[in-house]
Amino acid sequence: MKILQRSVAVAAAALIAGSALAGCTQATIFGSYPQDLSWSYKDNSSTLSIGGYIYYNYSAFTAASQKVKNGTGDFLSQKLKNDDGKEVTAQEYIAQVTEDACKNYIYVNKTFEDKKLSLTAEEISSYKKNADSYWTYYKTVFEKLGVNKDSFVSAGYENSAKLEAIFKSIYGEGGEKEVSTADMQKYYEDNYVNYSYLSVPLYDTSTDSNNQSKNTKKSDADIKKIKSDLEKYAADINKGTSYEDEVKVYMKDYNIKTDPTITATNILKKAGLGEDIEKTLEGLKDGQAKYITVGEGGDSATCYLLYRGSIKDEAKKLASDENTKYSVLVNMKSEEFQKDVKEQAKKVKCEVNTAAIEKYPCTNYITEPATEAATSAASSGSK
Repeated sequence: MKILQRSVAVAAAALIAGSALAGCTQATIFGSYPQDLSWSYKDNSSTLSIGGYIYYNYSAFTAASQKVKNGTGDFLSQKLKNDDGKEVTAQEYIAQVTEDACKNYIYVNKTFEDKKLSLTAEEISSYKKNADSYWTYYKTVFEKLGVNKDSFVSAGYENSAKLEAIFKSIYGEGGEKEVSTADMQKYYEDNYVNYSYLSVPLYDTSTDSNNQSKNTKKSDADIKKIKSDLEKYAADINKGTSYEDEVKVYMKDYNIKTDPTITATNILKKAGLGEDIEKTLEGLKDGQAKYITVGEGGDSATCYLLYRGSIKDEAKKLASDENTKYSVLVNMKSEEFQKDVKEQAKKVKCEVNTAAIEKYPCTNYITEPATEAATSAASSGSK
């Protein structure tokens, strides 16, 4: 479950060195001993490797490139809006997001240790498997930048698993802010919608001589019949016939062997159903149905038979469904949790190895392709 979804990156060295990071002291060289350049941020609980810093740095650089008008070449002086809505340069944005990410890493590890938490064998296996999968795709990019697999896993995946454990320790069973099943059921009933639907395209699909898919609008007579039938199915449901029975009628009428229904229970705005479907479902009461047509083009329009089921019946299942129960808990409390983590991370007292950081300014990435790869990799670590 993604708890803390945010872009992460490392700042340009000059900006970090000159910003006098609140709560952090600058590492210095004593005598003639060479300084250790293998780490970037640290406190008594943990150390963020320089590779972890670069991981955050390049991810923030990529995020910034997607927020400015033209993210190719040297875009660092271009303006963008940061997470607080303030207009800053891309370089300033990268610096701040990086600092936040690095201090967040330190905060998570310290809190995890202070709370005496531990990860289960299953949780460890899960984040390692996830990291292995993404490392296969991004190994070449990150190794070229100076990020080895250990740093990739620690900064992006292990840290996220620990963050997850902290969340559970606060809001889960026995936590200082434990959320009761009754409260989750109420939130579920107030915010979730149980729905089912089937779709009928108003076009036929074929493959041309070049093996390219091609859509062709159905005849006017076929389209008229489909719309008329779906309207009747919806009317029958609204008169008392079950959705399931009407689907059987549809399958018989159109000689369909496999039930085409898709059923789910979600917060509609997060379901990705599209505005037309979301608005229609919002307007229905439990037990009601309606058919709609989405799309105006003759070779892309689709009809939907939409049905809104009983959310109260689904809410009763929460007590015995741990996965759904946790998903509801995340939707209830993740925003509050993220805000608290952000505030606490800013107060972190740590040491910053400016000598190491200065070797990796964000200007290094200007020649690299600013793609979604790094952002995807960084975001995946918060799952």
